[in-house]
Amino acid sequence: MNKTRAVLGFVVVLTAAAYLAGYWPERQRRVALEAEVAILRPQLVEAQAKARLAVLLDDLLTLTEAVASLNYGQAQELSSKFFDRVQAESAGAVPATMATALSAVAQHRDAVTATLARGDASALDPLRQAQFQLRQALASTVTLP
Repeated sequence: MNKTRAVLGFVVVLTAAAYLAGYWPERQRRVALEAEVAILRPQLVEAQAKARLAVLLDDLLTLTEAVASLNYGQAQELSSKFFDRVQAESAGAVPATMATALSAVAQHRDAVTATLARGDASALDPLRQAQFQLRQALASTVTLP
């Protein structure tokens, strides 16, 4: 009976050791990966914000092209969509430099809308200013590895 208990105890100890031998390295790996995720998450958020800002810049360039080609009907439609997206983006969580640029771009809405309603090509001036502001925001948030 004593010998059976010793063997049973030995088996229990071996089973626990085998469990810990498999568990501990996986736990360490998980902890390391969680730390890496914590580091990468802010970078992902910043990259997503930059991508959205780049899409806004693309929309603005399309709008500018419509105005330059004197297609004011299409330009009014594009202008409305663009400034609505700018407003929606600035309402979200964006880095401070981007929020400042989006706020500055949004201030051009009334001037652009009024000049497009008159069919005036002078809408290009505030659109070019907005392009400059968006490009500056993109350039200021670029981080080199």
